Amino acid sequence: GPNGAEPAIWRAAPTPVKPLWNLKHKSNGDAVFGLMFGYNKIDYQRFVGSLRAEGYQDDIVLATSTESNMKPGVADYLKKQRVLSYPFGFQCKKRGGRRLLVTPAGCTLTDWYEGGDTRGPRPLALIRYEHYRTWLDMYMPQSWILIMDTRDSFFQLNPFSADHGAGRGLNRNENIDVHLFEENRKVKRVGICPFNSGWLGCWGRDVPKRFANNSVVCSGSTLGHHAAVVTYAETMIGEFDSQQCHVSRGTESDQGYHNYLFHTGKFAEKGLRIRANPQGQGVVNTIGAMNGFRVPAHMKGPLDTFWKIRDAQGYILDYPGGPRSPVVHQWDRFGKELKGWVDRVIAK
Repeated sequence: GPNGAEPAIWRAAPTPVKPLWNLKHKSNGDAVFGLMFGYNKIDYQRFVGSLRAEGYQDDIVLATSTESNMKPGVADYLKKQRVLSYPFGFQCKKRGGRRLLVTPAGCTLTDWYEGGDTRGPRPLALIRYEHYRTWLDMYMPQSWILIMDTRDSFFQLNPFSADHGAGRGLNRNENIDVHLFEENRKVKRVGICPFNSGWLGCWGRDVPKRFANNSVVCSGSTLGHHAAVVTYAETMIGEFDSQQCHVSRGTESDQGYHNYLFHTGKFAEKGLRIRANPQGQGVVNTIGAMNGFRVPAHMKGPLDTFWKIRDAQGYILDYPGGPRSPVVHQWDRFGKELKGWVDRVIAK
């Protein structure tokens, strides 16, 4: 079962796009999902390497480029780390019809679906949920799934482990289906963040006002048991299809949807019991807002001397004097302070 408690049940992907190197899914284990293409080997070492270094042996599933388009050393590295790498094909159009590969705006999938892509052009930030939905069919009810932004995240502990000391860690027996993760509330709320307010405005001018005092839940990390993450992904995709903020407002982000569905109770209406974990209190510690350029100077500073959430070895803590955070997200917003340490200690 999860983390190797019983023999692995291996499953080959039945989908048109197959993972590279004939790798199979460990269908009775846990899984980490993400979109990660076009990066250098060091980026994968920070994300994949830090997770494997914590003893995690279940699946890491990434939407990647084709092997021939990977940067030097990446393919060998992903193969060695048993990363299920799905080289999905896509075509993107910029306004004026110029076809560009890397733009996140307006892409269609060229090989993901047996019958072709029936949706209009949409951002890769939305497309990735279709990848997740496809991959979810490879897993079993006991599997827990962590969906993560990849380039700006690293692991300090196994995110699925039940014991990180002091009774912390993932409790699979709690009455929670899905964990969402908030950004720091002191420095960021819906009403004081023009981006999050703007995204929510897609549903009407009153929506950002209604939730102005709410914390921002970050769409870059979602953790839940299998059935719940299926519901989560399907609800997100359904809302993308019906609301089409990328068409009406040119929005490239998925975060407005994530916040809208949570704050309006629409996830709960689907039967999901959700916990929005305050920053520094969950499996994922999302730290970026704490160094946001709109945050007044007196309210921000280094993670060690100002926020006091680094220990003597440099690891990121949940709160001053607290335990190490299993997952650190948006670490690059403190890149000056962290990059050297991350590449020396975390990247593997």
